Amino acid sequence: MHEPAAAQAGGPPTGRLSCTVGAGFAAIAKAQKPLDCRFRPRRGPAQHYIGIVRQYGIDLGSIRGTRMAWHVYGPYARAPLGALNGTYAAPAQTGTPGGSTLVGGEDNKVTLQPRVAQTVRGFNAAVGVTQFELTLSGSGGRRR
Repeated sequence: MHEPAAAQAGGPPTGRLSCTVGAGFAAIAKAQKPLDCRFRPRRGPAQHYIGIVRQYGIDLGSIRGTRMAWHVYGPYARAPLGALNGTYAAPAQTGTPGGSTLVGGEDNKVTLQPRVAQTVRGFNAAVGVTQFELTLSGSGGRRR
């Protein structure tokens, strides 16, 4: 996965999105799990999002506390509050579930590319996500 392809699909690099999956067990491909996410734009304050994973492309087993991370690309010099609101899904032409980028947000203007990151299980679970939704949380970018 190279950044230039993602940049062409969704604009210049906008920042990073990190999420933690809530408690649950994803033994089937169509599991729904809550997300708690933090978007760190290149410019501007951090933004807190909540969401739900609608579909995983792989069996993740027990996923409580699993962390996922993406590089965010979009048409923003400075990402506005709520810039990541919306539904994200893997493009149909990728051929491998969750093996590539996710596209979504308002008018599908945002592209998320899984980051190379180590987790406790030794892989970034983001590569297995094929669909999820995000909504800006009322707490903004502040930590709880």
